[in-house]
Amino acid sequence: MYSKFRNKLKMTALGAASAALLVQAGSALAAPASVGSTVSYDIVVLGDSIAAGYQAGFTEQSVPYGFAEHVFEQALFQGLRAEYVNYGVLGLRTEGLANWLEAAIAGEKVTEADVQAGLSDKDPRAKQMLAEMTDTLAEDIRDAETVLISIGGNDFLGLVSELGTSTNIDNLSADKKGAIQSQLQALIDNFEEKLDTILAMIGNIQPNADIIIANQYLPLPSITIKGETSYVKVPSSTALFLKGGQTEVNVGLDRLVDTYRDKGLSIKISDAATAIEKSILSNISFEEVNVDGVIKTDIHPTNQGYAALGKAYSEQLWGEYKTVLPRAAGVPISVVVNGEEIVSKYAPVIQKGRTYLAVRDITDAMGAELEWDAATATATVSLDGRTVDITVGAATIRVNGETVPLNAEPAYLQQFPGEKKTYLPLAALSEGLGFQVEYRHEQKIAFINK
Repeated sequence: MYSKFRNKLKMTALGAASAALLVQAGSALAAPASVGSTVSYDIVVLGDSIAAGYQAGFTEQSVPYGFAEHVFEQALFQGLRAEYVNYGVLGLRTEGLANWLEAAIAGEKVTEADVQAGLSDKDPRAKQMLAEMTDTLAEDIRDAETVLISIGGNDFLGLVSELGTSTNIDNLSADKKGAIQSQLQALIDNFEEKLDTILAMIGNIQPNADIIIANQYLPLPSITIKGETSYVKVPSSTALFLKGGQTEVNVGLDRLVDTYRDKGLSIKISDAATAIEKSILSNISFEEVNVDGVIKTDIHPTNQGYAALGKAYSEQLWGEYKTVLPRAAGVPISVVVNGEEIVSKYAPVIQKGRTYLAVRDITDAMGAELEWDAATATATVSLDGRTVDITVGAATIRVNGETVPLNAEPAYLQQFPGEKKTYLPLAALSEGLGFQVEYRHEQKIAFINK
């Protein structure tokens, strides 16, 4: 496992590791003026290692790109001034999440033993997270527009591990079969009971949030030929037993969600089972990993799997999953302003790690007013009572009449066939006008939202 994978951050980026990457579209002002609008769209993520975005082979330097990050990006694509905070803990079960929420609501300090014994064996961050994040858990949910939940896989992991890959259910005695079935039913009953408690607490804290909870996927690779399905990792009888358990769990989740929807909560299910299992060999790692000297098969999603989960969550929230157009050769970045991609023959340019854009393209996208003073080569951009003056070649800009140093190369004239265009540092203008600026390294997109 790894230790620096997600500390508590109210994120508008990927954390410390990718904060450096914001240089391409991030703050270009040495001392930016305070922004105008501070209203944010807050996303809270709760759950286990899937919620945390863990992947096989992650180390303490790894930065997750899980479903939470995909949903965050989709919020930016919707033109929302989004932030998110991730409370995902590796190894967490429904009982642990319920205990943690209960303590947070009561304003109590907790130890690992209070929440879930042995949690730090799964997640080295657990003790620090419980010590530092319990105070803010309930408050963050109270402020949230959206709560994303992925929990439950660890509730059944013990039974799955006990069965292993060689147990053939059909070869067991009737007593042993009955004992295993009773064990599974007890786990399902406990899962539903604890999840009921979790949803009730979230609903009491923030009854107006959109709650999206994932159902359970089953990481069993299979091959279907002429209508006959064969399972690769386990005997067919055991696979069918587990599939039956998965169906019962997910049907129970459907009933529980319907109950809370009838009570007035805005709650939906993200169909993780379909999202993952339709391309399971690509969506799940199945990498053999050494865990404390024992070789185990990792069943966490791959990058492709997390993208599929992110799409499933996002479609429940917004009914769509947006992407930018394919970039032409040599175009280093896409720019999306208030949810709309800037499409122009004047491509963005990156100079010394900063993004520059033709002034008319960015001001039109923002809905800002542009005045050009040819004598001084100065662009004056105004929007909602804020004004930014940017002069070609100048090392400073003026924000509402205040001179501010640039932490970027100055605006300049970009040569095109038969014409020149004034190119401005994107972040400096955006921040000066009070916009949120987010650079997403994985997709190479700069999001600018009011």
